[in-house]
Amino acid sequence: MVGAINNQPHVRQTMHKMCSQITVGGATFGGYPRSGSLIETDWLEANIDNPTLRIFDCSAYFHAEPGTGISNWQNGHIPGSAYVDLLEDLSDPDSDLPLMMPTPERFSQVMGGLGLGRGTTAVLYDDTDNICAARLWWMLHANGFNDALVLNGGWRKWSMEHRRGTREQPVWCKAEFPLQPAPTVFVDKQAVLKNLQTNRALLIDALAPEIFDGSLQRYARPGHIPGSINVPAKALVDSKTMAFLPAVALRKIFSEAGLSVFRPTISYCGGGLAACSVAFALHLLGADNITVYDASLFEWAADPTLPLETGKVEG
Repeated sequence: MVGAINNQPHVRQTMHKMCSQITVGGATFGGYPRSGSLIETDWLEANIDNPTLRIFDCSAYFHAEPGTGISNWQNGHIPGSAYVDLLEDLSDPDSDLPLMMPTPERFSQVMGGLGLGRGTTAVLYDDTDNICAARLWWMLHANGFNDALVLNGGWRKWSMEHRRGTREQPVWCKAEFPLQPAPTVFVDKQAVLKNLQTNRALLIDALAPEIFDGSLQRYARPGHIPGSINVPAKALVDSKTMAFLPAVALRKIFSEAGLSVFRPTISYCGGGLAACSVAFALHLLGADNITVYDASLFEWAADPTLPLETGKVEG
């Protein structure tokens, strides 16, 4: 097999250049300090035959019939892409909560079975607003695999640009996934409770404003964790292309919400999807000390002993 993409300097340099200088609709996208984690559709189209790429459609749907994700993939997908099931294969089967991070061994088995291992690079996309792709990127990061790229805008942008689709399934040999877990990437309920006392990290609720303020109840109880700010994941992407907004726009959103990218953060949502999109956006902006509360409000709101607040937070 050809060497890994990150061992090909000309490819990596081209990717960085394209990610920082893409122009869509007259607006310059990019400018991210960590643009190397995000690729654009024209880069992928130009490199789609690179044998080291492992392209994954990781679209997931909470409120749809089981199997909707793979069914949509079977009806058309980016050439060379396989489907990976976040709701089933990459969730902890022993947890009562949905979408919980599986054990490192299970994660390694699934991703290795899909051909992801040393000398390969994962390209991740979904057909919504990048949250599923960001979730899998964050899961890979949590397991020590950093050769992973999110396709900016995913299937939505790819299709809008009339790029080629297929129904063919790729054939990849199984690989040995290099497991090196990073235990501080996801945090649990106890870490959030401790943070309510120390206030070391800023809590970010990635859900819609009406869920944040409690006017719409989606979980066992309405509202948000005390001290949280609201940065909806959907606000971080272009509503038409689903591509992440340029760095200057992302910085403005976080700044207006009261966040410095240099402060430690814990992002959460309902079940850990949207929170990963916010975490990924912060990563693009160069932030460190970013964590995700994996169980999020599915766990927190279900426990009546844990505090929740309703109403808008004044800036």
